This record gives sequence, structure tokens and C-alpha cells, in this order.
Amino acid sequence: MSHPISCNRFVAMFGSYVKRRILRQLLLYLTLMLLVVWGLVAVEQVRFAGLAEAGGKSNVQNLSRAFSEEVRATVGLVDLSLVQLRGSWQRAPADFAQGVAEHARHLRMPIHFTVTDAGGRLLYSNDDVQLQLRLRALGALPEFAIHRTQDGDRLYVGRPEKHGVSGQWSIQFTRPIRDAGGRLTGVIAASIPPSYFLRFYNSIDLGPDAAVSLMRLDGTIIARSSRPDGERYMGVNMGQAPHIRARGDSGMFRKVSILDGVDRFFAWHKLSDYGLVVTVGQAVHDAEMRFTRQSTMMRNVGVIVSLVLGVLGWAAIGAVDRQRRALKALAAAEARWKLALNAAGDGVWDCDVTQGTALLSPSAQRILDSEHATVSWFGSNGLAELVHPDEFEAVRTTLRDHIDGVTPDYAMVHRIRMRDGGWRWIEARGTVTERGEQGEPLRMVGTFSNIDARKQEEERMRRMAHEDALTKLPNRVLLDDRMRQAILVAARDGHKVGLIYFDLDKFKPVNDTYGHAVGDRLLRMVAGRVREVLRESDTLARVGGDEFAVLLPRCVQAQDTERVAGAILACLEQPFIDGVRELNISGSLGYALYPDCGDDGEALLHCADLAMYDAKAHGRNRISGSYRTRVG
Repeated sequence: MSHPISCNRFVAMFGSYVKRRILRQLLLYLTLMLLVVWGLVAVEQVRFAGLAEAGGKSNVQNLSRAFSEEVRATVGLVDLSLVQLRGSWQRAPADFAQGVAEHARHLRMPIHFTVTDAGGRLLYSNDDVQLQLRLRALGALPEFAIHRTQDGDRLYVGRPEKHGVSGQWSIQFTRPIRDAGGRLTGVIAASIPPSYFLRFYNSIDLGPDAAVSLMRLDGTIIARSSRPDGERYMGVNMGQAPHIRARGDSGMFRKVSILDGVDRFFAWHKLSDYGLVVTVGQAVHDAEMRFTRQSTMMRNVGVIVSLVLGVLGWAAIGAVDRQRRALKALAAAEARWKLALNAAGDGVWDCDVTQGTALLSPSAQRILDSEHATVSWFGSNGLAELVHPDEFEAVRTTLRDHIDGVTPDYAMVHRIRMRDGGWRWIEARGTVTERGEQGEPLRMVGTFSNIDARKQEEERMRRMAHEDALTKLPNRVLLDDRMRQAILVAARDGHKVGLIYFDLDKFKPVNDTYGHAVGDRLLRMVAGRVREVLRESDTLARVGGDEFAVLLPRCVQAQDTERVAGAILACLEQPFIDGVRELNISGSLGYALYPDCGDDGEALLHCADLAMYDAKAHGRNRISGSYRTRVG
């Protein structure tokens, strides 16, 4: 009889839970709970997908900008080297190899230089592979042949080539060599391996299927790096790619790559002045990989909440937990971005615009030489104290334009004051990331880069381009520029410009008797002695082996120029003491005046040169102004 009693008790305890009304309410409750729970799950899945896309696009946009600036700086340095070495080749081919060696030592990149004549015959190369291919018709290559069909002077970037001997890929950067009449006499080229441009790839972390590419504007791939395929697609033409056909200078898109079939977020920047475009791509599945764990967890929470039937608090806890994890994922993405910047040597700053204070990363503190992690834009220690006075107004104007929404980004190169009183060149970039309801700026984030070394190298290259290496005097290029400026001022103010052209009589016997070392010292002594008899505003330039020119930017009459020429001749007639030797030389001088002899520097130089040869023809060691006939 005990068994029936047990069944009755069970029914009494749990029977109410199986009534039809309760079941209907339970069904309605379950329906509402499932809609709420799985609706929240679906919303969170969409939000995670959005966060993944936003994070991926932000990463590739920032990194493509950084990559484009690195490529621009590298190509600009290569182009500057080509221009300088071309001048060296035209002035003194015998000393060209020494100039190439000096450039290679300072550039610190795997670069080789080549010079051909107009027909493509190899005249010089510091590349052993090129020397093995001396019989190869280099003139048939597009990067060499292009200069025979096009006038002007521009940098041409060739297609990537694979050497038949070494098996290594290289990119040729070429410029034409033309004579004074504009006729093509040769081509100078710099060869760089594509891998040098892709060293940036090793410092980023965008997942295993990331891709970094450097293309020409016609779509030809000249450098591409992705972990699975390496150099497989070198030289492939991507002329139909969206960023090749786009008109702007930068942009973003999502596309399945026709090369490897990977769906990626791409960001691109065009370097139109060099005919190049850079792209950085992150695979969509790599961008979403960071949120896979959160997505799986959301589905599990949904299942648990559905089974518990009513533990609504769990849903709230799950939402809070999901929010925390999403913020953590965003913080991790920001940390990786900062890590990439730190690896590149850049410092990060985060500015509260309303308070005028900026929070500096450790790298930014080192770049600014700041003791404090927080600096003020206002007050006695603000921008006016930090920025060099020559650039302060430009910095303030550029910053104001961006804050007011006139420009999309803030970018400025300027000097900042160090604690020891010295100055350092930096490149500052930033953007307003948060604005108020009225559009007023609230927060601004950016980076600092230390470009002191780059500026010093640019200054050194500028001096090499405008200074004679032996005497440290201005060379022909700088003389031409100063003549042009002096003539412009003279045309405006109505005065004359004088030019004295002279060479050294009896210099060749000194060279032949005592050697080139003595001759070089004599040239330096001549430069020092002549400079002493000139005004501070006059320019003494070395324009040839033993030929010099003196520019007098302000003269009243011809006698002014002749008086200076007489002082130069007198100092040349005095003996030069080189150790135990007494060296005796003289000079043949010719002079010309603007506007008497012509309207430009070329005419002025031509007349002065003719006058110098007139002095030589009448016995040397004299001054001539006989060729004051107007030219031009």
C-alpha cells in the first residue's frame, strides 16, 4: 500500500507545474525569453563583426599611411642621390667611383648604381652582376629606353627584374643625363632589391594572411610581401584594381584578391610625384579572429540562459561581461597599434583639447626630451616655448586649420627645444578623434617622429650638390643660382651686376712639377687669399680645374668691377708658401657687367669667359673687359 501513497505525494507536490494554464504561461515566457536572449546574441554578433571591420580598417589605414611615408622618404633619398651623382659624372667621371662609394656609405641601403651612354652601352657599375652582363643591351630595357623618347628630367621607376645570374629581384630607378643643349648623353640608374621596401612588413602584426604591396601607377607590382607566397607575384599587372583606377590620393576598399583568393580590407596611398602606390591589406578572417572567442562565448551564454528559463540576471551579467571583453579587445588593438608605432621609433600623444594638455607615451617623451608624461599647450611652457620661433606661426596656423575642420589631418615638420637649449627636428602628425555636439574639438591623437638624422643627411646632400669638395667654395650650380637672384634684384633696383672670370697662369707647371697634392693645396690657398679681398656679399666660386668666378651683386660702374679684379690680380702675384716651397703664379682675368653684356647669367658668364681669353691672348697676367658686347 506504500506505493500509491508515494504517487499521491508526488502529484500533490508537482502537479501544479503541469496545469494547462501554467504551461501556457511557461510557453509565453519561454517565447519572450528566447526572443530577448537570442535577439541580444544576434545583435552582439553583428556588433562584433562591425568592431572587427572597424578595427581592421583602422589598422590598415594607419599602417598604409606609415608605409607610404617610409617609401616616400626612401625614394626621395634615392632620387636625390641620382641627381647628385649625375652632376658628379658630368663634372668628373674619373672621380665618380669615389662619389658612389661615399653615397653608398651614407645611404646604408643595398643599392647599386649604373651609368650607360645614350645607346645603352654600360659605362659604369658598382654591381658585380652587371659587370658580368656587360654585353647585355641595357638600352633596350624600358627604364633606360624611356629617356630616349621623352624630353625633360624626371625619375622613372622600372618594372622589377630578376637577374639571370644571381636570381635576385631588383627595381631600377633612372634619370637621364643630358648635355647643356638638352641632348641625351646617357642614363644613370639606381638598383634596389624590392625586399628593402618590405622591411616594414616584419614590424606589423595583421595576421598570417596580411599583404603589403608597392605598385607603379600602371598597376605593375614591384614589391609584394605576404607570408604564404613571398615574391611569387612580382611584375604582375593589376591595372584593374580599384585603387589604380581611383582618382584620389588615398582610400580604402574590401575585395577578394585575384592573386591568392583571400578576402581583405585594403588601404592605399598614392605617391603621384614618383608614380607609385602602396597598399596594406588585412585578411577579413584575421580581423575577425580576435572576436571568435567572444562570439563562441555569446552562443554558449544564450544556450545556458534559455535552459535556465528566467534567470534574467544572467543575461544582464552576460551583457556586462560581453561589453567588458569588447572594450578589452579594442584596448588590445590600440596596444598593438602603439607597439607598431614604437617599433618604428614614433611616439604617441593624446591631447585633451579643452584643457590644452597632452599625455605622452615613453617614446614621445624621449623624442621631446620631456621630463613629464603630461605637457601643456598653454602658458609659459606651452607651444611658444617648445617650438622654434621660425616655425611657431606655421605650426599654430596649421594646427588651428585642422582643429577648425579646414584640413582633414594635422601634419607639420618643425624644430623643438631640448632641455640643454639645442634644437631637434621632428615630424608631428595628428587628427581630432572626438568632437562635441556643436562640433567643437574635444580630443586629438597623433604621433611624433624624430627626423634629426634625416634632416642632417638632407643638409649634407644639399652641401654636396652646391659646394666644391676641394676648396669648399660654391660650385657652378650655386653660382648660377646666385647670379639669377642678383640679376632679379638689379633689374628691380636699377643697379649693375659684375662678374669676374679668371684662371691661374703657370698652374699646370706646378701640378706637373710637384704633383697633384701640391696643386690641390695651392688651389685652397688661392681660394683663401682671394676671399680676403672680397666683400661679405660677394661670391667666389670654383667653376673648373683652375678656373674661378667672382660675382659682385651690386656695382655702380665698370670701374668698380675692374678695381676688384685688380685687387685679385695683385694678391695672385704674391708668392704662395707651401712648406719649404715658394710657388709663383699669376692670373688672367676677364669681367662683364649686367645689363651691358646680356640679360641673364649665361650671357654674363659667356662675356666674362671671352674677356678672360682676351687677357690670355695679350700676354696673360692682366685684366680684360674688352668683350662687353651685349649678348642675348
